[in-house]
Amino acid sequence: MSKFFTFMAAVLASLAPAQPGLIGNLISGIANDVGTIKHVVDKTLFGIGSSQCSNVKWILGFSKDNYDGSEPNMEELTLDFITNEVNFEYKLIAAAANLPNNPFFNSSRPIYFYFHGFTDDPNKQSYANIGQAFVSQGNYNVVALDASSLIRFLYLRASTVVEFIGIEVAKVLATLYENGLAPEDIHLIGHSLGAHIAGFAGKKFHDLTGKLVGQIAGLDPAGPCFSELENDRRLSKDHAEFVFVMHTDSGVYGLDEQIGHADFYPNGGYQQPNCVFQTCSHSRAWQFYAESIINMTAFVGVSCPDYESFRDGKCNYGNTNYMGFLTSPCAEGKFYLETNDKAPFGLGKEGVVYGDNRGALTKIINKLGILKK
Repeated sequence: MSKFFTFMAAVLASLAPAQPGLIGNLISGIANDVGTIKHVVDKTLFGIGSSQCSNVKWILGFSKDNYDGSEPNMEELTLDFITNEVNFEYKLIAAAANLPNNPFFNSSRPIYFYFHGFTDDPNKQSYANIGQAFVSQGNYNVVALDASSLIRFLYLRASTVVEFIGIEVAKVLATLYENGLAPEDIHLIGHSLGAHIAGFAGKKFHDLTGKLVGQIAGLDPAGPCFSELENDRRLSKDHAEFVFVMHTDSGVYGLDEQIGHADFYPNGGYQQPNCVFQTCSHSRAWQFYAESIINMTAFVGVSCPDYESFRDGKCNYGNTNYMGFLTSPCAEGKFYLETNDKAPFGLGKEGVVYGDNRGALTKIINKLGILKK
């Protein structure tokens, strides 16, 4: 069935210039239907795989115990210090000694660290878009980690080494703290596996300094191998003064558990509008966040116990919060919102009211209760 929908989408796409409104809507609907089918299947398969993750890691030699007191080679990992004038690149293992001495680094300004996800690298969009969005908006210290040499391939290994990477990042943060950077001015932002790097960095920073970093933003934190783990083995709200999480591919590439002080579930938190493949839904998290840096009021979520209540209009409309860069550190609980199916994604305050922007098949699945948050 999915091949048929994909074929029809391709045919309609070739006709789109003739009737952009009608054909465009049909293409979008078909894409959403295909994506919904894939989500149900993929969620089941990923759930089975994730439950056996620790056993498979041990057999293949990728578990933490296999490192036996050593750590993976961090020589190729770099930190990019991004400014309006020029970018500076440091080896991660040498950044603690060099970054505080950079003439463009100002310890009185907040610092934003971005950690990319599995298969990502500086040549991909998330790395560049988020960094440049910050630089364009004001006086921030902006740093992006390139961990692609260790987490680009072999997911089972990558899901283990993120802890080692986070520990190394924490050493840099501790040095910056010693050089005058206030802990509350430290903001860690991570997508997918990068969200867990941020969590481990926050945890180790607390071990080293007795302080918590100000904020961690988990952008669809990686789910496989991290589901139903203890707080010290993945990102959790224990790792910063405030942790907010954005769920866009719950139960497949992303976690579906509530792990932050505030968890946002745009479009229900699973298959995103106009996304056929789960990688598209997974990537929407960093796209939403990047947009929120430029337009801080673009995304508004409403406090709601679950997605079914959101669809039925049974939410606490007196409790709304911005999702993304402007999320209030006082936010707590679960928040739901709708977005557009293409950029600009933000609907502002209109996003707190449910509007069915998915395909017809999603309506049926919602009614059957197959995908509930």
